[in-house]
Amino acid sequence: MVPQKQWFDSSTGDPEQVKRLCLEWKTNPQVAEILLRRGYKTREEIKSFLMPNLSNLRDPYELRQMREAVNLLQDAIVNNRRIVILGDYDVDGITATALMLEFLQKCGNLNLDFFIPNRIKHGYGLTEASTDILLEMNPELVITVDNGITAAREVKRLNDEGIKTIVTDHHLADVSLLPSGIVVNPNHPECNYPFKKISGCGVALKLIMALRKSLRNSGWWTAERTEPNLRDSLDLAALGTVADVMPLVDENRILTHHGLLVMNEKPRLAIQVLQQLKKVNTITSRTLGFQFAPLLNAAGRLEDADMAVKFLLSNDLQEAETMAKKLDATNFERREKEGEMLETALALAETQKHFPALILTSPEFHEGINGIVATRLVERFYKPVLVLSEREEKLKGSGRSIPELHLKDALSGCSDLLERFGGHAAAAGCSLIPENLDAFRKRFFAFCREHIPESIEPSLKLDGSLEFPKLTDLFVEQLDRLQPFGEGNPEPLFSMETPELPFSLIKDKHVKWQLNGNVEIIGWNRAEMYAENPPSKLAVNLAFNEFRGRRKIQLTIQDSRV
Repeated sequence: MVPQKQWFDSSTGDPEQVKRLCLEWKTNPQVAEILLRRGYKTREEIKSFLMPNLSNLRDPYELRQMREAVNLLQDAIVNNRRIVILGDYDVDGITATALMLEFLQKCGNLNLDFFIPNRIKHGYGLTEASTDILLEMNPELVITVDNGITAAREVKRLNDEGIKTIVTDHHLADVSLLPSGIVVNPNHPECNYPFKKISGCGVALKLIMALRKSLRNSGWWTAERTEPNLRDSLDLAALGTVADVMPLVDENRILTHHGLLVMNEKPRLAIQVLQQLKKVNTITSRTLGFQFAPLLNAAGRLEDADMAVKFLLSNDLQEAETMAKKLDATNFERREKEGEMLETALALAETQKHFPALILTSPEFHEGINGIVATRLVERFYKPVLVLSEREEKLKGSGRSIPELHLKDALSGCSDLLERFGGHAAAAGCSLIPENLDAFRKRFFAFCREHIPESIEPSLKLDGSLEFPKLTDLFVEQLDRLQPFGEGNPEPLFSMETPELPFSLIKDKHVKWQLNGNVEIIGWNRAEMYAENPPSKLAVNLAFNEFRGRRKIQLTIQDSRV
């Protein structure tokens, strides 16, 4: 059963500050309160938030070993050395690979290739199996994107074969597994880069920003080989940042804001095809996270992610449309498998419901879908979850966590029982042999008991309450100025009384209240729930819904109270 969330109305801003912001920015008091609550108080802070400027991106050379990486890569370009990019099968790794490939091709480097490991055959990132493939590709330089920070052994093997390496990554480092040589990662223990939450694609972008300037200074760009406009690459950076659930603040906000502008003003062919396929007019961060990213992710979850890279870089309409349909079909298959796996996982979870976490194993679990199922279970049980596939006498899978537990730290505390592990605070992966499962469970649960408070419950922070008669287009337009929304800058959430008139059904699954010709409330997959327990209050997001040239205010239900 999903724990009921506690609602907290956090709209208690200082009246004088709210009044000042309303006058300075000609904005609604509720919007002014949201800005203050999210830490934007001075005129300069608010200006940089509401009007993200590319000039506020930090100097790439603030990243440790950036200069060494640029020098080595520039030498490889000038001397036409064979370069192979090693990516990752998630959207951050796919976009980082596409970004790097596209730029190096524009540099005139044709001795170029890429490889994205298959999740099941090769594992994540630079593994022993993926190193075998790389050696067969005969590179002189290997560049990792969105992976490599724990591949000390594999980097040494490449170096011993005379292959130079540049590791670009953003994942948390393990000091005992740090690779030697050139490593560009804001989370390297010796890196002083002030913004640690940049995506893997963002790190790749920083490298090509520095490289482009260095090539300019050396006279590399000519009338025949024109200097690329990196603004055209910001769509990929935005997609990777949003898909990897990076906080949309600081540099991530700048990259995502401008990447969305590029997608809406001058979309590349792949984005145009996705817009047609998904019937999207205006692309927002929500479009990237819930419509575009799942299609690209599906390739790496069930098949090979290189098709997603080729799709993003395609210049042939027929080819792009064919690949988009294949990606869409793969994503449909993923949803089917996810439903089957969730049923199995829920049955297994019943046997562990009294434990502080869930560690579920089954030969029916597909490695590519473990993380999604773990996310669904965290939403349902509000506790850390690991979903592990049983395959070839190994357990391998993904986990998701709650804010009260740092998942990578928990796995690190069990490192001697694991073959591999890595990730972030909220999401991580690991592998182990079945013989270690009982000891791993025992120690992981002990870590959870030590670090998770005994009495916790999920909470929902509200940005105030809404009264239907006061809903105007102007208010929604002012809320829209706070976009892009996502991790670190969530969509504003408001409480409101449930309308007295009855709701109608959409496809027997969803509910809808039509308040007047201009305002509607939608509750996705809530028909069965509300038939049994009609809600008294709703927690909703607001946005415009444009359909066939007509614009409505749409309130989307995120939670409700009985």
